[in-house]
Amino acid sequence: MRPTVFPHESIGPASADAGDRSGDVPGIQSVEVGLDLFRRLADGGAPCGLSDLARRAGMHRAKAYRYLVSLARAGWVSQDARTGQYDVGPAVRDLALSWLSRQDPLRLAGEEARALAQALGETCFVAVCGQGGVTAVRVCQPGRGVSVGVAEGALFDLESSATGRVFASWQDPPSRRLPAAVRRDIRARGLAMVEGEHVPGINAVSVPVFDAQGHLLLALTLVGHAASLRADPDSPAAEALRAAGRRISAAIGG
Repeated sequence: MRPTVFPHESIGPASADAGDRSGDVPGIQSVEVGLDLFRRLADGGAPCGLSDLARRAGMHRAKAYRYLVSLARAGWVSQDARTGQYDVGPAVRDLALSWLSRQDPLRLAGEEARALAQALGETCFVAVCGQGGVTAVRVCQPGRGVSVGVAEGALFDLESSATGRVFASWQDPPSRRLPAAVRRDIRARGLAMVEGEHVPGINAVSVPVFDAQGHLLLALTLVGHAASLRADPDSPAAEALRAAGRRISAAIGG
């Protein structure tokens, strides 16, 4: 499917949100102290002894111990019976799984695509591998200037499109339609590019998004005229796209 090109009228900025006023409301100090102690344990990246943890928190050893007892009863902290050291408990795993189950990858990717389109002035879309092939499922236009139109439902070739090349390089098993050397180069750069190969005069840059198991989930792609979107892996647009892909992957545990 060939992209169409059309102009956009300028759209003004959205009104600012009122913001979160919870900082103005007094909290429960003991809860905040206990959470700070737990955060220091979790951020340590390894089991920790009571004295060391109390020192990190700037807290008396006996006080830290009482908090750890309560945290252990709730499952947030566990203690090794042999070494006496503390570590994060099973409740953290359960909370992480519960949080991950609430994440919507397409919604998160759509929000990133919308932000990129507005910030960079280029069309940005989300693609997944469906029954018919690699398919655009969310398309965001910049809302100003002249952009490349991509229809939702558009299919992308694994060889000639940046989006297809992402799936050809990271899907399991990788597609043999793309030479192994090309796949290695794409994986090393963390993105795929085309410079007029799919549609003359139109460039595209695409990055992968991974799920919690490290499997390719979707692709995030910028497409624009060669004059405004360079096929350069070190360009600001490419860096912004990589960062967006990393944020989505991180948000869903990838």
